Amino acid sequence: MAVDATRSFVQRQPPQERKRRADQGHGSLLWNFAMRTGFQVTRISFIMPTYNRASLIEESLRSICAQMTDDDEVLVVDDGSTDGTGEVVNALDLPVRYVAQENKGKSAALNRGLAMTDGQYIWICDDDDLLCIGAVRTLIQQAETTRADVVFGKYTRFRLQDGEKVDLGTGYWPDLSSGSLARHILEDAFAMHNATLTRRSAYERIGGFNEEYLRSQDYEMYVRMAIQATLSYVDSVIFEQRKHDSARGPGTIRHSAGSSEDVWKQFDTKIFENLWSAVPLDFYEGMVEGARDDLVLRAARLQRAAIMARHGLWHHALEDIEAAARISPDVPLQALEQDICRRAVSGKHGFAGILDGQIVGRLDLLNRGSNKIGKSIVINLALGMLWRYRQSDRQPKADASQFMRSVLGVSDYAGILGRKLAISSRLVNSSDDATALTEVADLSPWGQVRSLPSNREANLAQ
Repeated sequence: MAVDATRSFVQRQPPQERKRRADQGHGSLLWNFAMRTGFQVTRISFIMPTYNRASLIEESLRSICAQMTDDDEVLVVDDGSTDGTGEVVNALDLPVRYVAQENKGKSAALNRGLAMTDGQYIWICDDDDLLCIGAVRTLIQQAETTRADVVFGKYTRFRLQDGEKVDLGTGYWPDLSSGSLARHILEDAFAMHNATLTRRSAYERIGGFNEEYLRSQDYEMYVRMAIQATLSYVDSVIFEQRKHDSARGPGTIRHSAGSSEDVWKQFDTKIFENLWSAVPLDFYEGMVEGARDDLVLRAARLQRAAIMARHGLWHHALEDIEAAARISPDVPLQALEQDICRRAVSGKHGFAGILDGQIVGRLDLLNRGSNKIGKSIVINLALGMLWRYRQSDRQPKADASQFMRSVLGVSDYAGILGRKLAISSRLVNSSDDATALTEVADLSPWGQVRSLPSNREANLAQ
């Protein structure tokens, strides 16, 4: 039977068992302290927020409990279910705690779960997905080896069709072989908390989930982690994401699975509108290495522009693009800067915002002006759109064609390449290796590099 949440779910172990576990690799400082004193330490707190998942939650819980040790705990926080989810959970013969609350949204449920558990690590699990066999061992080993605040892996998707599991593959997943994990996470939402193990100390430093976000709260937290915590990635599939047609979201904004994209974009825009004012430019400078401070600053401007553009905030992106064009205009865009420009329009959500009349007008001025860096930026934006021509979706192709006609006066690949070559030949080419820029492989947390001003730190945590 599930254990009532008002009681402490702690299974005490004899001293010899604690010693055996320490000898088998559980020898962190906290574990050693526990072994010496007899104090029981919870290793992982699995927190599962749920809402109306009576038909799916049992399978999800069993996939977790099959991998638990006696030092782990599972807490289900029911956010006001009306379909008997609580009865299902309480009837299970599993070491699970259950607590119910009024429907307040996933963020409130998660924050309650954080307050009611005490594990060294936090693992947030969805109520309809399945942990893969060996997932716990994989992430624990990665966390103990790297000492990172946050470790995460991949996931795969499936759908039940006529009672059979149909593998849908991994879906969108960026190439993480270059660039910092922070950069990748800020550019796109791809990492999932269900495939993530986080140290409790990181949550204590970063803060809880933002209860203003009724959707995209997972990504909003991941963005804060990317900026303020150390990250590590393991190339292993950690969980299976179930694709189904059931309604999603809290009771106040329930929506169909098919409309998730539109709801996500709405909250995504809010996340990065806040990020624009909360995170200083020197954070983005930390993503780039180079001998010349001016070129590092230019690349940082372009990187922030790319992040804002990929989340539809083209008015912010243009501020940085125009500022970047004024920095060292006699030095050509480096290969890294060209890649950044192309990524600005290569996000999974497209680039329709670039077609806004004011945005097109400002980019047209850059292209027609005397500043060759500005011209080069516009050309590389266009080059970043070309991959859309290989897609079957007509709208991205139409958007790309409209941009190229409106700003560049061309409508085909050859025309764009011709414009690029013409600009490149007029730029001052430098053979000085000192101007070369490279991406930093990964970032240290803010506290180890530089300090965020206190007001920005507060804004970021909200």
